[in-house]
Amino acid sequence: MGVKISSNAKSTENTENKKENPHENHRERMRKRFRENGFNGFDDHQIIELLLFYTCPRKDTNVLAHTLINRFGSIAGILDASYEDLISIKGISENSATLFKIIPKMLSVYYNSRSDGMVYDNFQKLKELFTPHFVGLTHEEFRLACFNNNLQVVSNILISAGAPSFTYINARKIVEEAFRVKSDYVVLAHNHPNGSPAPSIDDVNTTRSLNRSLKALGINLLDHVIIGKNSSASMRELACIDVFD
Repeated sequence: MGVKISSNAKSTENTENKKENPHENHRERMRKRFRENGFNGFDDHQIIELLLFYTCPRKDTNVLAHTLINRFGSIAGILDASYEDLISIKGISENSATLFKIIPKMLSVYYNSRSDGMVYDNFQKLKELFTPHFVGLTHEEFRLACFNNNLQVVSNILISAGAPSFTYINARKIVEEAFRVKSDYVVLAHNHPNGSPAPSIDDVNTTRSLNRSLKALGINLLDHVIIGKNSSASMRELACIDVFD
């Protein structure tokens, strides 16, 4: 004899299923807001809450989003936080912490893909080219971009990574990359993660030395871009004395 489920039993079962995720209607409203208007009208904690939907499928992420904002101060603070600091927050899983660390790295990939075919013929464009690569870093990194004769990017690579206020510069790697992609024009870039983009004496002297070495090999150093915590600078635009002579 078969077993039949009464309509009351089905009703009870449906009610229990709904109770498993009581925040789904709220989540769908948030997703719809984003699809229609982007982040317009969103508070910072709501942006974080929306991101957490995808790593916390059955949890109220509103409280967790407020906790993260309070702990790290801002969305930038959350994305800049170390993986270890993120998972130290109760409720933040390895998946959530990994998602937050993916986002800044994805920015550089995104902007790299958009740079194809763009002509980098002014200081502002060069600063915009490099800025995404330094988002969220708490240590110094040094990069090299190589250009063709039309000032289009043919290569943009990491040369070295170091400490919060210093990184070793591998001149040989710079030259090898320029020769590898057959580029006569290069731009250097590094970051000052904790301060102003104003070039230091060491920055000026290093750039002057690299320029002489590159020029001797027929490679033209177009600029050295420095990305600070909240702004950026072009050493050529600043007309640093005889660096590019």
